Amino acid sequence: MTIYGLNMDGLGTDSRQAKIKRATFGALYGFLGGLAFVVTAAFIDILLHPDLPYGVDWSTFMTRLPLIAFGLALVGAVTCWWHEAWQGLLSGAAVAAALALIVSLFSAEITTGMKFIVLAFILIPIAAMTLPIAYTLRWLTERHAAVMQLQWSAVRVAWLVVIVLALGAGCGYFMKTSTPGVQVAHFINELLQDPPVNNPITKVPGVLEHQGMSYKLYQKKSVFSTEGYDIYAKYEDGFVLKCVAVLYPGRDPYLSACMVDE
Repeated sequence: MTIYGLNMDGLGTDSRQAKIKRATFGALYGFLGGLAFVVTAAFIDILLHPDLPYGVDWSTFMTRLPLIAFGLALVGAVTCWWHEAWQGLLSGAAVAAALALIVSLFSAEITTGMKFIVLAFILIPIAAMTLPIAYTLRWLTERHAAVMQLQWSAVRVAWLVVIVLALGAGCGYFMKTSTPGVQVAHFINELLQDPPVNNPITKVPGVLEHQGMSYKLYQKKSVFSTEGYDIYAKYEDGFVLKCVAVLYPGRDPYLSACMVDE
């Protein structure tokens, strides 16, 4: 039975060597897709907003790289290990869901018992959502095996690599900062460029002394306000200013607090 280009019952005979080869290419395509995602997510704001001095958060990059790139490599290997596609898809989706849940749950501030309860109850729904990832990696691996038997196989494989890189980069695009977040970044950047008198930002020790020095902006959702953003300005001499800006729908952003980040 074939579903969307995949033979769910497998093709011909299978051997351990064939499994290893198939899993290796599945892992390779998974790694490439994950790498494209991580790189795009790290640089997308810099590319989309050259008028803002956004920087690359290398700590986040180095955290995401093994979790996502090697995680997808594992998903690809598991998905493509099985001879029958349906076994691979179910196994790969389950592994992808488990990895996603483990990372999110064990970084959350809830009890260990609750983490395992949540993991047990929502694993299947999350696995259903990750099924397209497993399908894509299996499809790419089967196409790889097929084109290797054709003329211009290197060119055809290169197209498969382009496809997986484009898919990973396309998903990474959606990690861009939201429109309100960009609006807040512009607001803080303008304050740093020309801080007005009687503004809290001018009262922070070291801010006026760093006027004219280049800096990079980093931001994330505020832990203090549901409508706020934490903006970090990291200067070239190591000075770091943290500001909390709040933006309510239909209103202009305003500065809630600023402090030196130790």
